[in-house]
Amino acid sequence: MKKTLLTIGLMTAISASAQTTTVSFEDIILATETYYNGSDGEGEFVSNGVTFPNEYTGYWSGGWACSNTTDVTTAGYLNESSAYAGSGAGLSANYAVAYGGSIDFGTTSVVVGSADFTNTTYAALSMLNGDAYGKVFGSPNSALGQPDGTNGADWFRLLVIASDQEGAAIDTVVFYLADYRFANNTQDYIVDSWETVDLSSLGELRYLDFKLQSSDVGSFGMNTPAYFAMDNLRFGTVGLQEHAVAAFSLYPNPAKTNVTIKGQAGMLKVFSTTGALVYNGTTSGMTALSIENWNTGFYIVELTNETGVTRSTLVKN
Repeated sequence: MKKTLLTIGLMTAISASAQTTTVSFEDIILATETYYNGSDGEGEFVSNGVTFPNEYTGYWSGGWACSNTTDVTTAGYLNESSAYAGSGAGLSANYAVAYGGSIDFGTTSVVVGSADFTNTTYAALSMLNGDAYGKVFGSPNSALGQPDGTNGADWFRLLVIASDQEGAAIDTVVFYLADYRFANNTQDYIVDSWETVDLSSLGELRYLDFKLQSSDVGSFGMNTPAYFAMDNLRFGTVGLQEHAVAAFSLYPNPAKTNVTIKGQAGMLKVFSTTGALVYNGTTSGMTALSIENWNTGFYIVELTNETGVTRSTLVKN
């Protein structure tokens, strides 16, 4: 995780500013029960200011598609653009489907709070029932009917990998789209609803790469269809702004259990990267906060008084 450098001055403060955005894909215009996968050769689509690349070479061969299809019963690659949840998150219409794929947030670093994920119908039914290439999850045998060495302890997982402005990997969050490794088989599952995944631990980033891994592999690689669906990508931009106000300091930063805020008196608020207000109070110039029970990740500390508004970034370890 990258650490935030706070610069403290007498007359001005350099501090991180945040504006929370949710990419819900509802700004993409689609006819009912259709999808856009780059068949026009544009090579990308843009939702809420974020670019989602795709590749189309006579067929969708990689990247992202925007969809509102609701088919949860048709197996196979001809139904590769449907979410197994049957709609977008929260019963919304649109969502994104990825066949591989990465996201570039541009020259301004961002902090991603969370995103909603689910399986595609194609991947889910392949794991549930098997197909020509993929096995039935929970079975000790491959799709060819031969023991595959898993003893039925199958899994399918998504890796969300953050990289900085230079493209260097920062951290990874892992989310299991299916897990059959439980001693009690009644706990085995294939995700069939939208699940919110906390991504705040990834810190400040420019790129998100998405990779899929499965226990079901063959001589040509992963047998499970390499697709997933995403909705409601929540992030805050992080930039540098100069305010003509006295600075305040946060220490220690990063912090694990307690942080002290020292500066001018005023109204003090702390926001998560999803925009949730986690602290609201006043300060006379020195305030100690207990953050032991807060989730790890980035927070925006905001001080408001007669001189204006100052914001700085707090990192919770």
